[in-house]
Amino acid sequence: MHHTERLIFFPICLEHEADLFELHNDPLVRETIFKNKPQSAEDVSSWLDRYLAQWRKQDFGTWMVYEKANGDARFIGRCGVREYEGTNNLEFAYAFFQLRAGQGLGPEAARFVITHALKNSSKEKIVGFIDHGNARAQRAAEKLGLRFIDDRWYYGRMCKYYEMTREEYFSQPHHRTDL
Repeated sequence: MHHTERLIFFPICLEHEADLFELHNDPLVRETIFKNKPQSAEDVSSWLDRYLAQWRKQDFGTWMVYEKANGDARFIGRCGVREYEGTNNLEFAYAFFQLRAGQGLGPEAARFVITHALKNSSKEKIVGFIDHGNARAQRAAEKLGLRFIDDRWYYGRMCKYYEMTREEYFSQPHHRTDL
């Protein structure tokens, strides 16, 4: 377990499957990530397998994110990185419940996850693929310091491709160095 000012992070594990199912079927998450397709238990299990494989391979991956609330912790989403397809780069993604989106929690979670991954690897860049029309995700990427490079094919669809080098990330004043 790790934490920031407002958030608590747990590396994803099998016990998180029910929470992940609920998250992946949240209206906002389903719309922006899954094109409004309801996610089955099998879909979620497949995602969980990918997340767990990343943790087994490296000392980083997808984290379950909880918000500190009145002495308790409330599950609000997931945030993580994974190795990007045969490169020395990390692909970043996060998903928060609709009720917790847009409150600055995503960037706080992202900074923790990216810092943790870069400090535990020699990866060169953080990259992200964002669907056209997902203005919220585009703004979040830019707030983190990722810059739009071009449009690229990503799993059968054209997406906006963003990236940031390790040096660019660690030159920003808001990253955490005490992790």
